[in-house]
Amino acid sequence: MSDKANMTLTRPTETVWQINLQAPPDNRLTIEFLTELSATLDQVEAEWRKSGGGEDDKGKNNGAGALIITSSLPKFFSNGLSPTVLGVPGFFESVFDPVMYRLLTFPLVTIAAVNGHAFAGGMILAFCCDYRVISSGKAMMSMNEIFLGLPMPNSFATWLRMRLPYQALRETMLGKRWFQKELLAAGMVDEIAEPDQVVPKAIEIGTREGAKVGGGSWGAIKVSHQRQIWRPFMEADAFWARMEREGVAAKFAEKAKL
Repeated sequence: MSDKANMTLTRPTETVWQINLQAPPDNRLTIEFLTELSATLDQVEAEWRKSGGGEDDKGKNNGAGALIITSSLPKFFSNGLSPTVLGVPGFFESVFDPVMYRLLTFPLVTIAAVNGHAFAGGMILAFCCDYRVISSGKAMMSMNEIFLGLPMPNSFATWLRMRLPYQALRETMLGKRWFQKELLAAGMVDEIAEPDQVVPKAIEIGTREGAKVGGGSWGAIKVSHQRQIWRPFMEADAFWARMEREGVAAKFAEKAKL
């Protein structure tokens, strides 16, 4: 077991790792939180590889591996981004997007055990997992930026387009609150479980599907499939780097002071 300020890592079975998010009151995504998540993902992958995952000698479990992400809090899986990050220059390009892409292309099977509400960035976090199991209790998903008068970050739109058909995408961007049966019908979650069975169901899926990733190619398959997602972020980085080199960004900043 590994404890950090905002999450704990356990291993409920030999082939399943579990991250419990625990940043009261609602698992807001801060820079510290996302940095911890990135480090915990690195730890999980290192332990999986040490046990034989992706190696020639796959060990006694044949390299099987799955990761569950859930919440220790009673109401929220995650309530999205902390307001403190919205004014941080380069937050999405340097922090949020790389961590989400790391999760999206993780070499183990990943399951979001959504045992509470998942709003905005919390919904994106769940969508970056391979499977989603949601509680039949108090749990819904929503992108609520439109009600807050906020634009939707470019990467949010990219991930939503990847997961949703157009009609569901339109309703999501218009702030629809998705309940469990609607999420299942739209293919946005894979299972609905009783509140006390959300994590056990996720473990069941992880045990079954995680047996397929021992060869180490699951992450590479996801990288090739998601290449078009990362390209715009790389292009954005290149654009702003050129702006800095040419002094254009500084000129714009100077004009903004006038």
